[in-house]
Amino acid sequence: MENIYYGKFIPGNIEQWRMYENEDNIIWLAGDNLDKKFNHFIKYISKNKVINNNILKKFIQDIDDHFGLLCFNKNWIFACVDFTRSYPLFWKKIEGKFLFSPQAINILDKNKDLIDEDQLIAFRMSGYTIDKGSLWKNIRGLNAGEFIFIENEKDYIIQNYFSYRPWKYVNKSYSEFKIQLKYEINKIIKDTISKANGRTIVIPLSAGLDSRLIASGLKHFNYTDVKCFTYGLKDNYESKASKIIANKLGYEWKFVEINQKKAKNFYLSLNYKNFMNNSQDGCATSTIQGLYAINNLLKNNYINIDDVVINGNSGDFISGGHIPKKNILKGKNITLLFDEVFEEHFEKHYSLWQNLKNKKNKNIIKRLLLNQIQNSIEENGIYLNTHGIAETLEYQNRQTKYVINAQRIYEFYNLKWQLPLWNKSFIKFWENVPIDFKKNQKLYKDALLELNMGGVWNEEYNVKNYVSPKWVRVLRVFLKAYFLFYGKNKWHNFEKKYLEYWTDNICGQSMLPYKNIIKSKNISRHYVSWLTIFSEDLMLNSNWQHQDNYKDLEI
Repeated sequence: MENIYYGKFIPGNIEQWRMYENEDNIIWLAGDNLDKKFNHFIKYISKNKVINNNILKKFIQDIDDHFGLLCFNKNWIFACVDFTRSYPLFWKKIEGKFLFSPQAINILDKNKDLIDEDQLIAFRMSGYTIDKGSLWKNIRGLNAGEFIFIENEKDYIIQNYFSYRPWKYVNKSYSEFKIQLKYEINKIIKDTISKANGRTIVIPLSAGLDSRLIASGLKHFNYTDVKCFTYGLKDNYESKASKIIANKLGYEWKFVEINQKKAKNFYLSLNYKNFMNNSQDGCATSTIQGLYAINNLLKNNYINIDDVVINGNSGDFISGGHIPKKNILKGKNITLLFDEVFEEHFEKHYSLWQNLKNKKNKNIIKRLLLNQIQNSIEENGIYLNTHGIAETLEYQNRQTKYVINAQRIYEFYNLKWQLPLWNKSFIKFWENVPIDFKKNQKLYKDALLELNMGGVWNEEYNVKNYVSPKWVRVLRVFLKAYFLFYGKNKWHNFEKKYLEYWTDNICGQSMLPYKNIIKSKNISRHYVSWLTIFSEDLMLNSNWQHQDNYKDLEI
């Protein structure tokens, strides 16, 4: 459906967006529980002939939920994504017309659109592009909290209406922050219950803090229609903790076992192939964490199409779990602060393939990231810090591109979802917390322990991490002793190449035969490394390794 003058929207391959149309406007909307809010928006723009970007900006700033919006008017076009980019939008201009889609590949002209080689390097090394880039030079994405406003066919502006700036500290005591955090936690649980509106809430419950917070919070406020599940290798520590927590809360619980044989059969299935083909967006590889489990639970009627799935993303990140280990430095010079944190950031996020970590590629990543952080800080002469720069880059790139792609799994199966720990007010709260309170999630853990919702926050519910299966756990003891003579790096490379196949909880590398993994001259970090190979092949009809491993997947 297109604007009569100069705009067109091409929906994605996974159903997310719905269309509204009246005499003057065509509106595309993505998101749940938003109809009332956007009915007001439609009425407003229909009555008022003079609309500008400031009016539209004010409207979307007041929305504390996950959404995507695209409006074609006879005189203007407005498109925006929410503060976590939960419903992506890509755009390009060609022959006077603006094209939009949730998937860059849907507005691709293979004969004209050139590959962005720098962004392709970033994608291969991390699983996602940097900043607004896609895999093609003239196709751009909107970053989290951005909008584009187009007038008169030519003039357009791109602005932030929401920015995550974790250096904007508020001068409060630790106890004051803890009181406020408890209030915010209670608020997001109440909001979650209100939005669920009596529907069954399904929680992928792990051993961590975030999904436990959701489950225990619902119990605290007496929401009883809750189901929990976990998945992975038999007897893995996540499932052990999950079962103990769910039993204490009195919620129904299901374990979905995954092993190499089951995983391989699934990765060769038509269902998996359809998901991979339909979930490529042109800037981040597909996320498959939980895909096997959701498919299994739907088949066995544990999950129903009317249920709401709620995971814990991205509580660990936003509460301080990903803060750099290096000493925190402050100052006004962005470049110097960036240089201080770059090495650690690069090692953490751009190491999917050891073989790609050469000087040339590293310089490409450094240039792209520095440009991004310089362009994203609008204020001049303000005091910044190294951890804030690292967190901002992760927020804009990994979190709101790759991590958020987990929601595509639910949409692929036509399930509704919520992300309460990526609530806008919750993000803004953590933006203001000083580093000393946030580091190692100190404030988060203390508040959760004191609240003790559902009675599942004592030490007995904290199951220690251990390797599964048991035979590998035993084998590792002898192997690590042997590698004492060769150093940690040798051991970690050996473990990744020869043992990760058997210990990965979702058996992600079972998409390939074991012999292909160990024969490869390229050292992968984990299964996501291989996913980037397959995603690249699906989008570009080739992959950088030019080998036969991909053919074994037979997508």
